[in-house]
Amino acid sequence: MIFGIGLSKTGTNSLNDALTTLGYPSVHYPDPDLMLAGRFAEALGDAEGATDITVAAFFRELDDAYPGSKFILTVRDRRDWLASVESHMARREPESLEPGNPKGEVRRRLFGRADFDPISYLAAFELHRAEVLTHFTDREDDLLVVDLCGGDGWETLCPFLGLRAPRAPFPHANRTPEYRRVLAA
Repeated sequence: MIFGIGLSKTGTNSLNDALTTLGYPSVHYPDPDLMLAGRFAEALGDAEGATDITVAAFFRELDDAYPGSKFILTVRDRRDWLASVESHMARREPESLEPGNPKGEVRRRLFGRADFDPISYLAAFELHRAEVLTHFTDREDDLLVVDLCGGDGWETLCPFLGLRAPRAPFPHANRTPEYRRVLAA
């Protein structure tokens, strides 16, 4: 299994698309109800990869449940991440903020709260990275830290997975139109 354990808005959609392109059927944002219940096999189904916050929240448990797996921590500039999360959260459905809502519960697990608070979210962003790096200390073959938003792509991902890079361009998903224009320049 390959697990993308970066927080939402760090390139998890792009990683998910890249894994699928490389021949690893991957699920983006596995069902939060199932993940919270520890029913990982049911949440992942036949997938060979999984990405996003519902995976990030359970990286330790997934490491135990799927020994020999590869883990990819997607990261990005923290200020850019915070702005992206704030914009994303402003568009989210309000019911996810209610206690007991599985989407909100996953956010509470990682951020200490379901609603957006820049101080709490930024602290959790830093803590998550530190906890992942600590967990995988002396296991460099099991963890890749990649900045897809910053331009990393096949040249970083494929060697980690022991694959040759495909000829197709790296799939950068969910980019804002302004960001796409900057990349094209």
